[in-house]
Formats: sequence, C-alpha cells, structure tokens
Amino acid sequence: MSEEHDHFYGGQAVLEGVMMRSKDAYATAVRRIDGSVIVGTRALRTWSQRFAWARWPLIRGNVALVDSLTLGLESLTFSGNVALEDEAQQRAPDHEESAGEEQARAVAASEAKGKQSLGEGALWLTMLPAMALGIGLFVLLPSWAVDWIVGSEQASLSGQAGDVMLRNLIEGGLRLLVILGYVSAISLIGYVRRVFEYHGAEHATINTFETTGEVSVQSALDHSPLHPRCGTAFLLVVILVKMVLGIFLGWPVWWLRGLLRLALLPPVAGIAYEVIRWAGRHRDSVFSTILAAPGLLMQKLTTRKPAPDQVETAIYALAAVAPEVELPADFPPPERVRIGSGGKIIRDPEPEVEAAASG
Repeated sequence: MSEEHDHFYGGQAVLEGVMMRSKDAYATAVRRIDGSVIVGTRALRTWSQRFAWARWPLIRGNVALVDSLTLGLESLTFSGNVALEDEAQQRAPDHEESAGEEQARAVAASEAKGKQSLGEGALWLTMLPAMALGIGLFVLLPSWAVDWIVGSEQASLSGQAGDVMLRNLIEGGLRLLVILGYVSAISLIGYVRRVFEYHGAEHATINTFETTGEVSVQSALDHSPLHPRCGTAFLLVVILVKMVLGIFLGWPVWWLRGLLRLALLPPVAGIAYEVIRWAGRHRDSVFSTILAAPGLLMQKLTTRKPAPDQVETAIYALAAVAPEVELPADFPPPERVRIGSGGKIIRDPEPEVEAAASG
C-alpha cells in the first residue's frame, strides 16, 4: 500500500497572497505594495468539526465545499481590505513623513476600516449572482446545447441507451470546453495572471513540505506548481461523475433535465470529493496517477511559475498554520493580525490603533 500523508494542508491564492489552512485554523498572507507581508489568522469552527454527521462519507464532500467557499471568500475579502489600506496610505504621504510609518499605517487602517466587509451574510449575498451565473454557464447551458447539436428528441434509458450515452458524452465535452474557454479568457487579465502565479506558489510550497518535510524558497521553486488535491482536478472529476450518473436518468424534456442536473449536484460533489480524497491519500499508486493526470494537465491553465517573493508569501501562510514549519532565518517578521468575520482586519488592541489614527 502506498504511503498516506498525515498532514493535509491546503489553501488557495488570493489578491497578492496565499491562504493556507489546517484542521483547526487558517492563515492568509498578503504582500503589501511596500514589499512587507501581513499575515492574518483565524480559528476554524467548521460544520465537520462540530457535527459528526458532517464527516460521513458522501456528505462530507458537500460540507467541505461549503466550508471552502466560505473560507475562500473570507480570505479574498481580507486581501482586498489590505489593498484598501495600501491605497489609503498612498493617498496620505504626509502622515508617513510627519508621524512615521507605523502611525501612517494606523491612520490608513482607520480610513480603510469603514470600507471593509460588513460580515459573512453580506459576503454570501455578493456570491449569489456569481453562483447563479456559474450554474447557468457550466451546468445548464451544456445540457441545453446538446439539443441544438443533435436534436431535442427525448430518449429513455430502456429504449435508446446508446443515444443517452452519446448525449451525456457530448454534454460532458461541452462542459469541459466551456470551462477551458472561461479559464483561458480570464487568464488574459493581468491581475488574474498574478493570482495564478500565487496559485502556483501555494502548490509548490505544499509539494516541497509534503516531499521533504521542510520548506525553503529554493526548494519550493524546484518543485512542481501542480498538485493532485487542487480544486481544478475536482472540477474534472465532477464532469466525469455527472456523465456516468446522467446515463441512468435518460434524456427527458429540457426543463426536467435541468432540474435533474441541479438535483445531481450534491451527490456528484460527494462522490467527486471521495475520489479526490482517496487520490490525495495514495498519491504514489498507479490508479491515482492515472486519475490525477487530467487534473494536473488542466492546472497548467490555472497555475503559473511563481516568483521567489510569491513563494515567500506562501511560506509565511503555511508557517502560520503548520507548527512543523519554521520561517527561514532571513525572513523579516510579518505584521500579524486576526481575521474577523467577513474578512475584516483586526489588530489587538483596537484602542491603540484608534488613538494613533486620531492623533
């Protein structure tokens, strides 16, 4: 049996930074305009930690998906709030000259505070339109497009099994083309390319830790920016599982087919998660290698070779949640803050920040 990994650290790229998570906490490290790094941390209280049923097979995949979306959005908002602080500090250079860098940053934090997120509820409201667009573009559109290509005749499983299989195969291929086209299009945007580079830094850092048990900038740069547990691989497994399950549902009228596709999302996500989880625990097995290959190939679109400073940022994030990882001696200490609800930046103690800002 191939070796299973005891440490399942993971994360995602954010604006000019990286989020890393462990079983009980997550940290987001962001590179400021002046080159310094700010690291925000927050303890995790996920459903899987609080409820036994949330850890059941097939169910835990959907729970993990919701948790990942919540943490990802919160981390993105935190990195956006850091950018707001940098912007505010750039608009007030006189503060820095007269009061020093620390007080100028406190003033900038005070000015940016009112623009920060209002909370988790507001974050999810901002996500709803994006989720609706994603479902329409990646779930419903490919299914409806099959009728435009091969005709809209309904097919039952018992009478036309070959036709049902063909239509599901075409649907899966169209869904993959839509995803590839979407990712290729957004990769042309400058800041998205930067996010993809930080995505590569996240993967390379985790790869070097899981391979060597240690982390350094050069070691991470020598490792691959691709990782089998990436959400990109999850998308491909979802497409494959949907194709297989769709064969058992026939090819009914378009509106019923759309409802069935939506109803399939939870079981598909549950099965895909179990597949990815198994592959992550048995990375050296032949079956896992074959299974991971398409996902690793697709990650070539969503990752880029990172720069050394981007790897440094990823190491800051990993060291904040992994007690086994120590920051290299030549790393300057980062500013450490807490991440509040909705991605807010919390500095302790708050009164000192407010006093510095008012002074």
